[in-house]
Amino acid sequence: MASLVVGSLLSPTAALARPLFPQPLLFQVAPARPEIGRALQQIENGEFEEAVKTLEAGLDAPDVTDDQLVELYRLLGLTSLYLGDEERAREAYEKLLQARPDYELPRNTPPKIRTLYARIKEDIKNRRVRPVTLQVDPIPDATGSEPVVATATIEEMALGARARLFYRRAGAQAYSSVDFTRDRAHKERYVATIPAYELPAAASAYEVEYYFEVADAAQRRLAGRGDAFNPLVFQIAPEAGAVARAGERPWYKSPWLWVAVGAVAVAGTAGAVVYATSEERGRVPITVRVNP
Repeated sequence: MASLVVGSLLSPTAALARPLFPQPLLFQVAPARPEIGRALQQIENGEFEEAVKTLEAGLDAPDVTDDQLVELYRLLGLTSLYLGDEERAREAYEKLLQARPDYELPRNTPPKIRTLYARIKEDIKNRRVRPVTLQVDPIPDATGSEPVVATATIEEMALGARARLFYRRAGAQAYSSVDFTRDRAHKERYVATIPAYELPAAASAYEVEYYFEVADAAQRRLAGRGDAFNPLVFQIAPEAGAVARAGERPWYKSPWLWVAVGAVAVAGTAGAVVYATSEERGRVPITVRVNP
């Protein structure tokens, strides 16, 4: 079966004239990784299904670099086409091109593969690809001097993209940030932690402004919730025994009022960015009357 599929990709003469799997250009060679070498050998031996398993194991490794991911997705796309699985090949190439829109296949790549690759690039250029989807849990009010953990589910995470949580004490000039890291047990679940020393306990309550963002390798926003000018808010409670200041946070500032699902489609070379936030930043004047 494998030989029939390969025969449909390469003419008999071409198949004999060059190796089954074309060598990448020098600038496209990723740092050595055991799964890449093993998959290449399996492909040369015609063990395409085993090669797919090897490549998928490499993609799941926690310490894989972006360059290695590019090579793994390239090999997965080619191997999938050898098996006649165009849908899986397309998905692999889409993920590769979301982060490396200028990536080119080796010149000696079989014509059928180059045709599919060119079609996928055109789809990305016209933004006909799956969007990055971000689902986030709002951060509830917290206690000072304790870490705050935020969780998110990110689907269709682009290759080379980073998910970050930006935060600052209300009134501060600049935001700090922490990266989301992938939960090894759940591939699409990510966790970010604001360290305890960034949230000191105080005699009175104070607000922390924050927002979520997923950006690609070119720092283009793929998805998010809130932004630097319209952040979300949670409150740090006063120290135990301290008397809270009058004027608690109004009801409309509660982070539980917004729906924690945001999705933004940004594809390849497209520069358009669309995102939404539901946090109101207005202030309501309050007059206090004291009877003599």
